[in-house]
Amino acid sequence: MRAAVLLLALLVPAAASAAELKAGLARVEITPSAFMPMYGYANRKCGPANGTHDPLFAKVLVLEAGDSRMALVTADVGSLVSENLRRDVASKLGIPVLLLSASHTHSAPAFLPFGSAPATGDDALAYLSGLERKIFGAIETASRSMFPARLGLGKGSLQLGYNRLLLREDGRARAVFDNLERVPYGPVDPEIVLLRVEDAGGRAKALIVHYAAHAVVLGPTSCKYSADYPGVLQSAVERELEGTQVMFVQGGAGDINPLFQGRSGKESDDFAVMEKMGQLLAAEVLRANKGVKPLAPVVDPIKVRSEVITFAERWEKDKTMEIGITTILIGREIAIATVPGEPLHKLQKMWKEQADVPHPLFYGYTFSAGGTWAGYIPDLRSAAYGGYGANASTRIEVGAGERILLRHLTFLYDLLGMWKDKPGQP
Repeated sequence: MRAAVLLLALLVPAAASAAELKAGLARVEITPSAFMPMYGYANRKCGPANGTHDPLFAKVLVLEAGDSRMALVTADVGSLVSENLRRDVASKLGIPVLLLSASHTHSAPAFLPFGSAPATGDDALAYLSGLERKIFGAIETASRSMFPARLGLGKGSLQLGYNRLLLREDGRARAVFDNLERVPYGPVDPEIVLLRVEDAGGRAKALIVHYAAHAVVLGPTSCKYSADYPGVLQSAVERELEGTQVMFVQGGAGDINPLFQGRSGKESDDFAVMEKMGQLLAAEVLRANKGVKPLAPVVDPIKVRSEVITFAERWEKDKTMEIGITTILIGREIAIATVPGEPLHKLQKMWKEQADVPHPLFYGYTFSAGGTWAGYIPDLRSAAYGGYGANASTRIEVGAGERILLRHLTFLYDLLGMWKDKPGQP
């Protein structure tokens, strides 16, 4: 197995003066104008979408420290891969690091085939082109309205998901997709992490909510565009925190389904269930927001390492897939690991346990460094016991999850300056 390495040189010289953190924000609506096929379910009970329940958005946060710049885009779509955006944002806006993070709502349009294969069909091509144009415009707007910023971090916890890989009598795991009894099968990661961006006067300007649960409260009978529970969460918190842009980043949710599921087939009832889950999460976010603590001022450039790793296909051994990952260090307190696909929750917990910084963040469903969309990425144990996303509907080789995690950890220690060019003292 081989790895093609792409290192992003974002560091200013060591003698450079202290960097002042700046931030810029923007948003744009991305609800399709056409009724397209819906994302996700193979057993969808309708054809194309027949309406819009709530609008879809892309939201942008641009961060700058010294000569380093990065952009985080959170989008109400199932998946998002765009080499065009990555290239144009770097060459035209001077932002070499772009994170495209999908909430993974299954009530968004289906406009990309698996991975990063080209879109096909007039509606899909038109939507993708318009989406790229809108997101680029929003990033440009954010990058032209930067303000001195500081960061704060808070945490909450609420189990609104269950582990759908249930061990059966034959010793193998199989998925429980519908759980109307709300049995809290485990294990899960119930932690909510809040990253707050404030202006120089201490006013909250952005709140990034990081949580891990599939955005599938709405089931295969739902035929209207919707951001699912992450949309309810963001709207509810924005109403309470006036002037704050709320963004949602999905975590290691590959094996985590929501405990609240609208499966009645009646639109009003199912949307009410979605509203309930979003409001519950919003209430915990608002509670945790009161306990956000300021982080140390960022005085160094944002440090980044990216790599495109070549993996074997799990089943077709003569084929390979390239997966791009990015490790980001902000100050010496926040480390972000990105994965472009659906990592299972154990990989997120492993990153949190092993990353040697106060606040390790694991951004699943996030395209950043080229390559393709990985699909499901199981940890070794899950891959062995099987089930949906573990040995069914997954294409990447066994052990890929741990290998990705190892590269992130290797990069993190590099960014922390731990690797030396000669042996240390005995």
